[in-house]
Amino acid sequence: MMGPGMKRRTKIVCTLGPAVATESKIQELATAGMNVARINCSHGNWERRRNMAKWVRAASPSAAPIAVLVDLQGPKFRISLLPPEGRRIEHKSQITIGPSEDAVIPLAKDEVWGAMAAGDRVLLGDGEIELKIGQQEGDDFQAKVISGGLVHSRKGITLVGKSFDAPCITPKDELDIEEAIAIGADFIALSYVRHAADMRELRRRVSQRAPNMRLVAKVETRDALKEIDGIIAESDVIMVARGDLGLQMDIEDVPGAQKKIIHKCSLAGRPVITATQMLESMVKAARPTRAEASDVANAILDGTDAVMLSGETAAGDYPTESVKMMDKIAIKTEKLLKFDRRLVDQNPSKERDKSTEAVARAAVQLSDSLNVKAIMTTSTSGRTPRLVSKFRPEAPILCACWTPETAQFMAVVWGVVGVPVDLPKSSDEAIHHAVGAFQRLGSLKPGDEIIITAGIPAGSPGSTNMILVETV
Repeated sequence: MMGPGMKRRTKIVCTLGPAVATESKIQELATAGMNVARINCSHGNWERRRNMAKWVRAASPSAAPIAVLVDLQGPKFRISLLPPEGRRIEHKSQITIGPSEDAVIPLAKDEVWGAMAAGDRVLLGDGEIELKIGQQEGDDFQAKVISGGLVHSRKGITLVGKSFDAPCITPKDELDIEEAIAIGADFIALSYVRHAADMRELRRRVSQRAPNMRLVAKVETRDALKEIDGIIAESDVIMVARGDLGLQMDIEDVPGAQKKIIHKCSLAGRPVITATQMLESMVKAARPTRAEASDVANAILDGTDAVMLSGETAAGDYPTESVKMMDKIAIKTEKLLKFDRRLVDQNPSKERDKSTEAVARAAVQLSDSLNVKAIMTTSTSGRTPRLVSKFRPEAPILCACWTPETAQFMAVVWGVVGVPVDLPKSSDEAIHHAVGAFQRLGSLKPGDEIIITAGIPAGSPGSTNMILVETV
């Protein structure tokens, strides 16, 4: 784990699944460096998910605790049932798609079928099968197979360039939200976000029962890209969900979209997770490809806070090795960050709280010029450490959090080790508590020079207004 030296600053999100469905396997992921455990509601059942969440909590250290993220399925459209062995779709053949009993690709009479028209491009699964829609005959459409393959029941279906007016939160999502709150999840992620209003709706549903729940917007639709500033403003965390993004737009446009989203999150001081196929070949192989290693490194150089493993940890042959590989790539890449990340320095964000941002920036500039051991922040809401992290200091960021929820939130923020600490009565006591907590963990020792940002009065959100240079 990120121990006293805290070698790695980039956070790692691991998707849980059948490959790690025991307490010992989850402990292995934690030891290898998992910061956030992602529970994907598209697969599995709540009995298994509850056990996994319990094991994550048991494996979580007191410093830099591991957070639990529940990822809602959202309104994903799927084809209907096929024979158990699947159906082979031949390249360049002519087939039918629609709701009739003898259609080659069976489809319910839903929004997809209703929006389908001649000339549309249809992708099945992760885009491995592509069809071009022809004329409608009865309920079914004729289709030409552009790229074939084996298709199985319930595979996702995408109409390229079309979006559907389906509600952003489905009845299944509502049940999953209830369960996520019941297990005390730290994050809930909403799939197929299209508008800032979708995130407001999720906030409305969650906030009565779990006011401290942090919300993640998964950006994977064209509509979301058009409204990205509003979505960032309404969310606690953004996920660049490249899988569906690559189905919704031409694949060559995905890298540019990724860079744009990460840059906007950097300016806003909003944590961002880059997801999908980062070390995909490690599902079956003990080593990633060179291209995958470059992909992880480039996301970090772009300024992502966290990198995510999906099938690699959920269903792969090398779950623990994938985390260790991600860890190694991140540590190497972070050495290259120094001269690359100061661009955000030139662009103050639209933060409501300009003074906190100014203090955060000054603390980072001081820490770099004095070459201190750490920057120590104290935080109620998590805003101060988030803004210190935005400027990518060379020193680790130690955050004494006045609530356990804020310490869990830090699990996705680049470079921050969060530790829950008792609420102090005064600013002096706040600093004393914080330094003591990190000394007990071995992160600080007597004689270390550190920079401290704190607020007067202590423990009230948004009051960061002081920088101290201290020797422990």
